[in-house]
Amino acid sequence: MKKRISLALITQVILVLMVGLLLIGAKGFVIKSTKLDRVTTITDVTASINGEEKPITLPYSFKHLAPRTPVTIRARITARPHDVIYMKSVYSSAKIYVDDTLIHEFGVWDSYPSFMVDPATEVYMIPLGNHSGEVTLRMEFLSPIARDVLTVHAPILGDIKSVFGNRTKTLGMPFIFSSMQLIIGILLLLTSFFVLLFEKKGILFFWLGLFSLTTGAWAFGECNFSGVLFKNPTLLYLLAFMGLFTFAIPLLYFAMTAIHFTHEKLLQWLAIFMTIASSGALLLQLLGLVPLSKSMYLFHILVPLTLCILTGFTVYECIVHKEIGAMRFVLPIGILTLSSLLEVFNYQFAFTYMFASLFQMGILFFIVFTGIAGGLYIRDVIKLEHQQRELAFEVNLMEMQIEEQKKHSLLMVENAEKLRQQRHDLRHQLTVVKELADHDNEKLNDYISSLIEQVPSSPKSYCENPAVNAIVSRYASICEKNGIDCTINLTVPEHNEQMTDSSLCVIFGNLLENAVEACTRMTEGHKFIRLNSSLQYDMLTITMDNSFDGKVTEEQGKFRSRKREDFGIGLSSIQAVARKGQGDARFESDGLVFLSSVYVRV
Repeated sequence: MKKRISLALITQVILVLMVGLLLIGAKGFVIKSTKLDRVTTITDVTASINGEEKPITLPYSFKHLAPRTPVTIRARITARPHDVIYMKSVYSSAKIYVDDTLIHEFGVWDSYPSFMVDPATEVYMIPLGNHSGEVTLRMEFLSPIARDVLTVHAPILGDIKSVFGNRTKTLGMPFIFSSMQLIIGILLLLTSFFVLLFEKKGILFFWLGLFSLTTGAWAFGECNFSGVLFKNPTLLYLLAFMGLFTFAIPLLYFAMTAIHFTHEKLLQWLAIFMTIASSGALLLQLLGLVPLSKSMYLFHILVPLTLCILTGFTVYECIVHKEIGAMRFVLPIGILTLSSLLEVFNYQFAFTYMFASLFQMGILFFIVFTGIAGGLYIRDVIKLEHQQRELAFEVNLMEMQIEEQKKHSLLMVENAEKLRQQRHDLRHQLTVVKELADHDNEKLNDYISSLIEQVPSSPKSYCENPAVNAIVSRYASICEKNGIDCTINLTVPEHNEQMTDSSLCVIFGNLLENAVEACTRMTEGHKFIRLNSSLQYDMLTITMDNSFDGKVTEEQGKFRSRKREDFGIGLSSIQAVARKGQGDARFESDGLVFLSSVYVRV
């Protein structure tokens, strides 16, 4: 059990180390790239729209445009041989000219699927070819159909290494963050499959991994650096929006698994509603009716609202009911909600054009924090369940002890009744004995033998402790019925200061139960159990040897149970009780003999 707990925690530590190493590597990569930072950002341009020209500063958003409104941007640039120009189009088609020579086209009508109303966002590093010196850069845009805003970003001019280094410096971190989220999501999903093998609460890692994958998909598709490296703008478009629309769903299920909400039904209905809403948005996009870029405005309300509701429920459980899970996860959920609200404001007011960066930081904090907290939570759950199993076993042994003591008392009562009856008949029996002694010795001997057989035997006592004696008597009786040669020589004090009777019963009961089961599995050979104990000062030493069929599976000092695909609970219970009593237990096999030794302070 401890091995499994430690593996779950090790996985979380690996995640944290991976985050740290990637951040360190990213920082080094960015610093290195700044040495190549010899680029020109084209910001001062002239815009022509509906026959009117005006100077503007890029980036710039043209608002309230009719669909397919032509917008022309002109700028004078100084190009060097082998220069490239980095450009980005946002849901619009565009043609790029240098001195009236067409060098690139964005959003060509047959380059994107028919279900796309507008082309997806595209980024390219476009070679200028043989153009150098003072040249005119002209960009002809057609505004989107699905929205009345056309955003034009500032082009970047320079040699390919410098431009790439500049984009790495600006966009490298969001790209690495999103890649980390995808990797962490995959690792968490794999972790969940492992943990679910022995603990149903491992579903926590599944929902957290799914949350990491969806947020990673959103950030990856949103990051412009992804567009530089992967030339599939439609796929990135779908990843970005579906990740944004759906990440609240696994987050809700994660919270409902980790926290015992008083009004959980409301959150369940909210998760179902978000699932229907995101599925509907995707269906409308695939039918070519409403693009995801337009549905986004609805989800800019739904997603933060969902996070606010979840945060409110968590704070309520934390304050009113002092729920442990709520107290554990209220901080990361709150920070995640705050970062999502800031991101929505950023989309609306564009105080930074690095969209999704604010929310990414909140997401990474949430994933790392909850990953560690989730590991600790599952560790606590496993420990609690193990303690409950031990408690149930102790209760079972105590019930067994009580039952054996009842039988012991009943036997004493029956014997006392027989003795009373025999005393009543003793006078008549002595008269018969005297008569036979005077006339017939042979009949006298037979009569005396019959009297001896009628005298009830007193119950056998194995040790001074009545509770242990009751347990041992029960298994000794089982051994006699099953033809197991049982030798018992015990010294167990009646009253113990350090060790309770129930704890001693756990030790002796488990030892004998395992030994009896091992002997009954044998199909040949001598079946035997030899149980001994001795007391020196305040240390009780218990040893037991028993025969078995020689079939045993040992892993790192632990023996697997043959009743279930797991380590034996009985041996673990013995060891746990022994260590609790300032002692320990050891188990080993020697051929066809299983050796057990336990020592505890009494």
